[in-house]
Amino acid sequence: MIDNGFKRRPRGISILALFGSIAGVIAALGPFSVFGKLETWRQEGASAFAKHHRERVVISEQGKVRLSQALVPTGSLAADRVWDLARGNDGALYAATGDSGKVFRRAAQEPSSWELALDAADSQALSLVVLSDGKVFVGTGPTGQVVDVSDAKHPASRPDPNVQYIWDLAADAQGNLFAATGPNGQLWKRNAQGQWSLLYDSKATHLLSVAVAPDGAVYAGSDGEGLIYRIGQDAKVSVVYDAPQSEVRTLLIGPDGSLYAGTAAEAGGGSNRPAGLFSQRDSGSRSDDSADHAVAVASGPRAANDAIELAQAKKPDAAPQAKGAGRASGGSASPKPATPGENAVYRIDREGVAREVFRAKALIFALARLGDRLLVGTGPDGLLYEVREDDNESTPVAKLDTGQILSLLAEPNGGLLIGTGDPGSVVRLSPSFADHGELVSDVFDAKLPSRFGALSWRGDTPEGSSIAVQVRSGNVGEPDETWSDWSAEQKNPEQASAQTRSGRFVQYRAKLSTTDPRHTPELRGVSLSYRSTNLPPEINKLETPDVSTSDGTARQTKLTIRWDVSDPNDDELNYTVQVRKEGWPAWIDLTESPITEKSYAWDTTAFPSGRYQVRLVAGDRPSNSPDEALVREKESATFLVDHDPPQVSITPGDRKATATLTDAFTRLVKAEYAVDGGAWTSVFPDDGLFDTLREQLTIALPDLKPGAHLLMVRATDAAGNVGSGDALITVKD
Repeated sequence: MIDNGFKRRPRGISILALFGSIAGVIAALGPFSVFGKLETWRQEGASAFAKHHRERVVISEQGKVRLSQALVPTGSLAADRVWDLARGNDGALYAATGDSGKVFRRAAQEPSSWELALDAADSQALSLVVLSDGKVFVGTGPTGQVVDVSDAKHPASRPDPNVQYIWDLAADAQGNLFAATGPNGQLWKRNAQGQWSLLYDSKATHLLSVAVAPDGAVYAGSDGEGLIYRIGQDAKVSVVYDAPQSEVRTLLIGPDGSLYAGTAAEAGGGSNRPAGLFSQRDSGSRSDDSADHAVAVASGPRAANDAIELAQAKKPDAAPQAKGAGRASGGSASPKPATPGENAVYRIDREGVAREVFRAKALIFALARLGDRLLVGTGPDGLLYEVREDDNESTPVAKLDTGQILSLLAEPNGGLLIGTGDPGSVVRLSPSFADHGELVSDVFDAKLPSRFGALSWRGDTPEGSSIAVQVRSGNVGEPDETWSDWSAEQKNPEQASAQTRSGRFVQYRAKLSTTDPRHTPELRGVSLSYRSTNLPPEINKLETPDVSTSDGTARQTKLTIRWDVSDPNDDELNYTVQVRKEGWPAWIDLTESPITEKSYAWDTTAFPSGRYQVRLVAGDRPSNSPDEALVREKESATFLVDHDPPQVSITPGDRKATATLTDAFTRLVKAEYAVDGGAWTSVFPDDGLFDTLREQLTIALPDLKPGAHLLMVRATDAAGNVGSGDALITVKD
């Protein structure tokens, strides 16, 4: 017998060997037999890779790890925000900035630096457009000027005296220019001769974005209700999409004529208007007083308006700030909003069918297209996403130190220019993939000392690219000098040995590389097999019934034994139940074969009354080989099995009797008497309590008539056993 210990079949293991140090266990049991069932640490999917350390790699939402593209500075420029970017017909780059209303130019020839092209009277240069004839125009605020940057004299015009913000500009092939404006939500057209005309007067406070389709249709995105308008060449206006978000911040025409729309609503903003407008056109009137139109629109208008306040103070020659245009309470459009809402990019095909292609809890400021990829610039965390519609996946391809990506411009060579805010800068996302990068996993805790085996990975390696995976292990949670060295690089995706020593903790490193900057390998998953040190089950609880606490209403012939057992290895377990009566030299198996349930109903009718113990044997054989299986045993406290009825002894007297009730094992709980075969009547001990194995009671029979009478007394014990006795009582005259 092993009392409260454990054993391994067929040979035993000392408790000292198990509960000593980990090293002692491994040394005592050997490098192979100590290990239990085979388990696998699998890493696949974006959530598995998301917290790992990354260098020059990115992870798509589908969990594909790729090499990243390099971010290259284009030179410094003095600006807080780069609101828009454009490329002239000569290849020169233009950057419209705030908060000093400047436009910078960078020549196409390398090396070159940013030079001032326009120092506008307004504090914000908000939007840029290049016409087919090569002229470059900038839209400003807060006086709503459209300025010819390419002309040295910088001639300017204003669509209307009530226009304050030229939020976006677009042009068609005929040289017509279109301006999305505020604060009256108007779309204006400037023809090739420089004449302005009102194309559409919407109900929105601001039109924030504009784009021209190949068929000549003009699209405009609004604030407030997040509507996208289409104005056809026949001047007919329709709403092509009503976005769930409150404002449509950016529009882009795709190569097939589809329209992409990005939203930028804050959390909690309603669908009727963005939270934080500090004046609205609810009255329906349009005053020439600019105070009535001093508004702030989430992510665009207020960002500029806040900047305008600062710039006016720094730039005394600028046009005066609109009266009453100060910051209002509850505004929602600061350049770094506290809580961006769930925003999306929608693709609206030429038939008008809208489909969501991207979603993030971020403000979507800018869109660009590179081949089959859609690029999405967001704030307030400066994340650039790549969307591959064919694969239905998005990937954060870059995270800038700046808080906002405000503008994007695709380059002919496949690169991407990124205009940022807080502070303002222009950086280039290289079209080439990095030549190498790596992903280092978080430390995996196997919970127990383990032996690491097969290592494999899944992915694609185009010609010229490769993936190599390594592992290392240790017995402390943070890698240090006590950990093993990195294993040899595993470049074959098929399983191979991990080649690292045993330990509780393990970590892998995946190296991605390419000799062709046009291609990147893709890693989709890593698997590592391991076998933990096999430890015996732990019997946390073993319960047996106490029949002495029952009320005697039913015979206790089936006793239910219950237990709770856990296993450090999470192995499947089985159980054997044994019993032994006091004085027996050996245990008797109650179960013909091991069971998996955590209780056993023992039919005691074939066992004699007496005091017993149960022994539970819990084993992990279902998850281990016979040589490696371990068991734990536990004996219960002594408990009763009672089939014997109480003994009843009666001493008759004159019109009364004294009864003595005794039970060998369990306390008495009930007594009754009957006279001459009549009804049974309850009777209680002389001390008033049924609380011992022996009770004495007096039965008074004052109403007995003279003659002989039969007295029957029966007693019930807690186990439900019933015993009886009888006596003749003779009553004289």
